[in-house]
Amino acid sequence: MNTQKLPLIHLMKTPMNNYAYDANTNSFIELSSGVFAYLETLMSGEHDAPIPGDVRKSLDRLRSQGFFSPKRPTRIEHGVSTLLESHLSKNIKQMTLQLTQECNFRCAYCTYGAKDFQYQREHSAKKMPLETALRAIDFYISHSTDADEAVIAFYGGEPLLEFEMIKTLVGYAEKKLFGKPLSLTLTTNGSLLTLEMARFFSSHSVDIVISLDGFPENHDRARKFAETGEGTFAIIKNNYDRIKKELPDWAAKISVNVVIDPRYPCHSLYVFFNENESFKDSTTTATIVNDFFSAETSVPSDGFRRENEYHSFKSYLSLLGRYPRTSTSKIATDMILSTLSRIEQTMKKTRELADTMAPGGPCIPGEKRLFVSVDGNFYPCERVSETSEAMVIGNLRDGFDIEKARGVLNIGELTPEDCMSCWAFRHCLICARSCDNNGELCAELKRSQCEGVKASVEDIFRDYLLLRDFGLSFSSIRK
Repeated sequence: MNTQKLPLIHLMKTPMNNYAYDANTNSFIELSSGVFAYLETLMSGEHDAPIPGDVRKSLDRLRSQGFFSPKRPTRIEHGVSTLLESHLSKNIKQMTLQLTQECNFRCAYCTYGAKDFQYQREHSAKKMPLETALRAIDFYISHSTDADEAVIAFYGGEPLLEFEMIKTLVGYAEKKLFGKPLSLTLTTNGSLLTLEMARFFSSHSVDIVISLDGFPENHDRARKFAETGEGTFAIIKNNYDRIKKELPDWAAKISVNVVIDPRYPCHSLYVFFNENESFKDSTTTATIVNDFFSAETSVPSDGFRRENEYHSFKSYLSLLGRYPRTSTSKIATDMILSTLSRIEQTMKKTRELADTMAPGGPCIPGEKRLFVSVDGNFYPCERVSETSEAMVIGNLRDGFDIEKARGVLNIGELTPEDCMSCWAFRHCLICARSCDNNGELCAELKRSQCEGVKASVEDIFRDYLLLRDFGLSFSSIRK
């Protein structure tokens, strides 16, 4: 049998049930053991295996309901491709300004640190001229007329090195965007955050994200001062405690970003953010350290796997009402809720795959979070390589390079045959950043990630299905 005539499905088991994920309808189908066994045989290549009568009857019924279609897309192209210029001309959601490339930290996992082989810039003394920053805000205003609100983010390096310019830019944005909802945000390492700065940010409703990696030994292992090499936890905590005491209402809105290095156990880290008096009530987001621009791979240790699974298990039990939420790690629980929320957003049932589609990974470059470098160059977001010509999608002088942006959007075109036959097509996590081979979008680099992405999607699906087996609904997760 031609594999193109096979249903585009993926088979999975939980301890309680058998399932098929149907890519055409973007839904899960619960299967009897007999139907599941037959489909396993069929999908493994035994296309002439006999079909028991009851299995044939079940399959006919499911096919009549629209499931198990062999339909694949016939062309890979993002649906916004022809409308990209319109999107970028009036619907930019957020602009992130790189105020400086300098930082007073040298973090072990930093994207901008020197690596054994270089795919990213290093720290430098370059900073954004004030006139460039003002032009960038003007550009954003004129290209976000259809956006419901304006969002401007200040980024570095360490943006608080340019506090005086931030004050000027905040006043300028408030004046120019008067009458439109405006959100201002800043990501900082927290070491330079004074009470004077905090009072200014509080009075102008600037949201702050502080990077803190946990208890002193854990944090100081990676996040050190550039000049002395000393740890930085103590000064961040002192600054934070002082602000909490003087400006408790504003301090309560400060969120903490935690970068987790999976080479080390995580139990003490998770406990810290539950029990430390300074940070236990803070809003916490967490990410696993990204080693894409590094020669050193952060392979999870056995200790990390074991401890993370333990905390995740307790968090799952709490979602099912079988363990007190107050006794779970808020980091582990928040990561699970973030993942489940992403599933909820993408699991919209459809009739079938369209003839022309694109995999789910890429966002519209520049629309969601346009990044403007110190030189006034445009990038899809702050996570891509600034040394990569493939990632430059325009500049303040000339505006957007629509063809470059379209190439970043359509990375599915690098591997069209692979994408058109992939059951995880809709839920793919690969974006242009991870296909960037030192300035060139690379099909082989993209293809090398496919099996890992499918394994990740399957793990997420299985966790979701098991929760559903126990009666948990998305509506209760949201609450």
